[in-house]
Amino acid sequence: MTSSIQATDLRKALQVAEGRGELLRISRPVDPSLELPSILKALGQLPSKPAVLFEQIVGYPGLRGCGGIFAERERVADLLGIPQDRVSSKQTYLNALDNPINPLLVATGPCKENIVTKGIDIKQLMFPTRGAQHVNHDYYQPVVILKNPLTGQVNASIYRACIQGPDTVTVNIRWNQHGGYLLSMAKEMGVSFPVALCIGVDPAIYLAAITKAPLGYNELGFAGALHGTPLELVPCETVDLAVPAGAEMVIEGEIRPPYRLGDDGPWPEYFGYLGMNIHPPIMDITAVTYRNDPINLVLVPKTIPHILNMGTDAQFYRHLKAFAGDFVVDTRIDKSGLHRVLVQVKKTESHHEGLQLNVAYAALGFDAWVDVVVLVDEDINIYDEDHLWWAINSRCNPARQVHLLPEARTHQNCPIAGVKEMFNEPITKGKMIIDATIPWNYRILEKSPGITYFTQSSWPDVDLGRFLEKGDVEKWCK
Repeated sequence: MTSSIQATDLRKALQVAEGRGELLRISRPVDPSLELPSILKALGQLPSKPAVLFEQIVGYPGLRGCGGIFAERERVADLLGIPQDRVSSKQTYLNALDNPINPLLVATGPCKENIVTKGIDIKQLMFPTRGAQHVNHDYYQPVVILKNPLTGQVNASIYRACIQGPDTVTVNIRWNQHGGYLLSMAKEMGVSFPVALCIGVDPAIYLAAITKAPLGYNELGFAGALHGTPLELVPCETVDLAVPAGAEMVIEGEIRPPYRLGDDGPWPEYFGYLGMNIHPPIMDITAVTYRNDPINLVLVPKTIPHILNMGTDAQFYRHLKAFAGDFVVDTRIDKSGLHRVLVQVKKTESHHEGLQLNVAYAALGFDAWVDVVVLVDEDINIYDEDHLWWAINSRCNPARQVHLLPEARTHQNCPIAGVKEMFNEPITKGKMIIDATIPWNYRILEKSPGITYFTQSSWPDVDLGRFLEKGDVEKWCK
């Protein structure tokens, strides 16, 4: 099913989901703090995961919430108008990455329907969530627009914001992220750092904001290229930034000298553990603009899943194809956030033996968070966990084909490594390669002509209609 609607803002995205028969409307009152994420968690256990619109938020008349927009790959492909085929969709992503379309600055847009610059109490204007039990703070999950204080180049990322007071929030900008680098530049210059927190934007912007790209890359141009048309941006009211015109809400502000730090955490991180207490920089809110009856898109890790890493998945595919060409058939970044990547390779000659390990080393070099690389042959479905484990169990001798590597930098959200930060130790972890490819000398060893020790059982095709009653065919053979 393909939608004729261009999902260029959150409301159109909800229309696309509804047109696909995949929008669940909840009209009963829902408390946003714990009840809303708990509902998302329950929906995330269903075989097919709907997008959901919460039409009544307790304590916030006129406001709505939504989630699950990115939970199903076919729905996301429809939102963006990209192919359903996985390799073709990666090529579409890469074409958009290589050919960004610069945004178009317009005078005004829906996000300017309401403008507040005085007496700001952010928690009264938009409901936050706590996301899980044992959480002590209130959060938003916005797309964050920043810019290089020297060059003016714009950066779009997703960093959570934690409410500190009526007109202050922390923004979880880490030193090892692009936002952290830009903030460090502002600190060295001793200048205020403008920030815009955008809640409820075009789905393409969310995917672009989370895609691995070089510092200075035009993420908003990438989002426009995914749609094939420029994004419309409007100037902020109080800071020198431009934001998506169709955003549900924009929170403007600055991180100012002396660059105060606030208190954040724990938050339910994507690994499934409650995160640590951290101290991100405080942003002073200078204005809030929003649409009538705004919608908060809630992204709480480990509730309803999302596939926002589709763009980074495409980058990873290109990274390994550039290294080994057609030897690499397909790649996948684990969508569950387990720092695992999967690589499908095709050995066609004896000299290919061992090249799979070079590919694995290249995969580990893609980013510091890659901790585990799983290698499989071209006949293994890397999108099917049962098939992956079948390959690992039947084609991998752990004594020879599991390789443990020394500790190296990883992501702080992996608790076995992140806990070291509390002891001023390096955030490092050992890396692992699981080589579940058939060794070449075993792959070609025949038991009889054309039959190897790894030849899978096969059966002739049959037409069940010849053997079953018509009613049984209709029941079982849909």
